[in-house]
Amino acid sequence: MKETTLSKITASVRVAKGMAERVLAASPNPQWTEYELQTIDEWIARQGVKLDRSEAIRRLVEIGLTAKEK
Repeated sequence: MKETTLSKITASVRVAKGMAERVLAASPNPQWTEYELQTIDEWIARQGVKLDRSEAIRRLVEIGLTAKEK
């Protein structure tokens, strides 16, 4: 018996959903607490330029990575 086109599509969708769930589960994006977001927003406000959170976090990471160890 030949597999129908609909069953092939359904199987493909099921596989794609599974792949997407695995990729999203391994996401390196942290879950920020309200305090952390507020602190980041306050840091942004002290900067002389308009930044979005993503850019601010990149800059903060760069500062942390280039800081001299005590």
